[in-house]
Amino acid sequence: MAMFIVLLILGLFGGFLSGLLGLGGAIIMIPLMLMVPKLLGVGALSMKAVAGLSMIQVVFASFSGVIRHRKNRFVSMKLMLSLGVAMAIGSGFGSTISKYMSNELLMVAFGVIAVIAAVMMFIPPRTEDAENITDPDSIEFNRILAIILGFIIGSLAGMVGAGGGFILIPVMIYILKIPIRVTIGTSLGIVFIGAVMGAIGKMATGQVDWLLALALIISSIPSAQLGSMVSKKTPALVLRYSLMLVIIFTSVEIWYKILAK
Repeated sequence: MAMFIVLLILGLFGGFLSGLLGLGGAIIMIPLMLMVPKLLGVGALSMKAVAGLSMIQVVFASFSGVIRHRKNRFVSMKLMLSLGVAMAIGSGFGSTISKYMSNELLMVAFGVIAVIAAVMMFIPPRTEDAENITDPDSIEFNRILAIILGFIIGSLAGMVGAGGGFILIPVMIYILKIPIRVTIGTSLGIVFIGAVMGAIGKMATGQVDWLLALALIISSIPSAQLGSMVSKKTPALVLRYSLMLVIIFTSVEIWYKILAK
């Protein structure tokens, strides 16, 4: 019961983060689920259990958040499908070929890209907001480039078993030139597509503790809605700085793991 309550609270945080910034939240939720229950003395979760729980949490949090962002007109379905399908295919490809590649090489490559993503966030984007956009699908972008980038990001993420959302967001803002609010809403939809694929695999192989997953589901759905509503009212500059902090944190975490090995 104590573990259930702890995960309930962590789910509130993870869901809010998903809705606010358009990230799945797994990159932060995974270390929290590994550390917090142990620190509070309510038990310990294995990495396998945490991976299964995290995937389920991301599915429900991203789905809840993207619904609200869609109502707020911050989701481009055209962009979501172009990037989402390409990333899903790339993830499957990356997961397959990773068997034949050095784990150290993969982590270093991913770490370098994470640093590039963090540095990109310091560059002021041309379009900070999307207040005047009534139809996100009217935003012009290079679809061929989006598909190629989606496949590359998905492949890299699939190779190292990560979601890749923290790399996707800078790419959408600075390369595809998508306004930050539409980037956040659309990336959440892309995260959802990828998470569904991953969750199917976790469920099919019996890697989900459904009692504990229920705690994350119950708390993630309303908190993702709240995060999405707060995101709409938050200045675009604040959202960009918040994303910058999360992406820097992720980069540091990846390099810590590389250097620790």
